[in-house]
Amino acid sequence: MSESQRKRAKTMTTASKTATPKKTKSKTGVARKPKTEVGKAIESSKRDITKSENSKKEITKKDTKSESRKKDTKSESKKKDNKSENTDLPALPKSEPAHDSFLVVAGTYERILYGLEARVVGSVMTLNPQFIFPAHIGCIKAVSAGGRYLASGSTDEVIKLYDLKKRVELGSLHEHSGSITALQFHGGSHLLSASEDGVICIFRTNDWEPLKMLRGHKGAVNSIAIHPSGKLALSVAQDRTIIIWNLLTGQRASRVKTPQVGEIVAWSPSGSHYIVAYATEVQVYKVGQTESLATVFSKQRILCALVASYENAEYVLCGSQDKRIHIYSADGVERASVVCHENRIKGLSLVDVVLDGVVHAVVVSISSDGRIKTWKLADLLDPICKHAEQSTASDEVMDLVAEPLATYNADVRLTCVASSTATF
Repeated sequence: MSESQRKRAKTMTTASKTATPKKTKSKTGVARKPKTEVGKAIESSKRDITKSENSKKEITKKDTKSESRKKDTKSESKKKDNKSENTDLPALPKSEPAHDSFLVVAGTYERILYGLEARVVGSVMTLNPQFIFPAHIGCIKAVSAGGRYLASGSTDEVIKLYDLKKRVELGSLHEHSGSITALQFHGGSHLLSASEDGVICIFRTNDWEPLKMLRGHKGAVNSIAIHPSGKLALSVAQDRTIIIWNLLTGQRASRVKTPQVGEIVAWSPSGSHYIVAYATEVQVYKVGQTESLATVFSKQRILCALVASYENAEYVLCGSQDKRIHIYSADGVERASVVCHENRIKGLSLVDVVLDGVVHAVVVSISSDGRIKTWKLADLLDPICKHAEQSTASDEVMDLVAEPLATYNADVRLTCVASSTATF
């Protein structure tokens, strides 16, 4: 081979070596082709996708953590709300007896609210009107007075509030969605209201804030009563149950089935017993016991009832359809009855009044005959005590005749009554 041929062969070999791509080995030892521009672009996009996916995962993790933090915050706030809802209610103070005078408030079918001052001068009591005005657009079904405040409830589902000292209307409460069936102040610091919606509300009088909504009945609440200590309350409803409420916690203490629909509930002055009145029966209970101690049977429909204490004994007074107040002993035996009105008795109220330095209990009665009357409790019960000492017949029912301390003729159909020791 000549020198020129050798140079040509060497050049071709060098060109072939330059044109042939070099093979590289991967980390695993497998040969792979080197990356082209397209391959590099794909690889770069893959890396970008991987990075974006990783960033999304990190964002998702952060979002999950933030959501969990939010849930924890919500749960903590709910716990705080529940704690605030379970705040203990203060014990309500006991009311003091009135001195020489007291206030009588009565509601009517005609939507008019009456306020009378009962004043005693010597041995004579007078009932003088202090205010008379239309208060609602429906029949007034409940009234209550405590301290300087007055409340009235109606079929219009509204509770009206008044300041007795300033003689002005404060406003109205709209927490209920049914006719107002019962109202009761205690100590002037709190107001309890009941309605056909089955709910009992507890209001604070300094700002009228609803502290509690007691939900335990499945029917319209007919009557409520606050224990003399202010720590307990009773309620009866159309669902044939009676509930004892713990006012310190705002929770239900016990719930007992009743044989009939309870229409009236009331505590004894000592707070050791309470009564539940039905259409023609009254059952006497002791606190802490589910079985009644005694049952009062009436031949007439019972429209109102209360428990009074006299000479270390407790008596049940019932206003009935037959125009009479029937008086029963705590063991369920009828002792006497007295004709008080010319029509059915719609309401009874009891108030302690200091007369000549001595505390006397005074009974206020209202009737469909339009008259408001006051009676000294001693005039009704003293003959029973004297008769019990002289007679051996335990089943004898006395027919009493008593004169009222005072009478006021409103000349309207009266529906409810309340009395207060505060006058302004």
